[in-house]
Amino acid sequence: MGAKAKSHTGKPEFQVVDDRPKLELNERNIVLLMRSALLDDATNVSERLGALLAEITVDEDNDVWISLEEDLWPDDKEPTQAIKVAAQLGIEIELETMWSKIPFHWPALGEQTSSTTKYLQMLLEAYAQYAAPSDSEG
Repeated sequence: MGAKAKSHTGKPEFQVVDDRPKLELNERNIVLLMRSALLDDATNVSERLGALLAEITVDEDNDVWISLEEDLWPDDKEPTQAIKVAAQLGIEIELETMWSKIPFHWPALGEQTSSTTKYLQMLLEAYAQYAAPSDSEG
């Protein structure tokens, strides 16, 4: 704790300032913790992409609603670390599956590796199969 002196009348006036660190459970911090927990739960590239793209909403009671993309996060996989983090924070967590436009074709490719570089190589090879023929091949 610290004290700050103020003087408007010539007399010293003190205000006690509590400068101890406090855990702020605001929406931004809760979302960060929940997304980090989802990343802990992810075992491959598709699931990590699912964790990064998850829609996480925090209500006025700090309870959390997580929407996971069905093509990136297995429907039968519980995000156990996210559930544990919610329990540690003393908040409720609701999970749902959503269907949205995913960033890359062939989401199952990401299930085959935990390496982003290997995943990217597989993606490049898959996209190359659909590349337009060049003019020199004519």
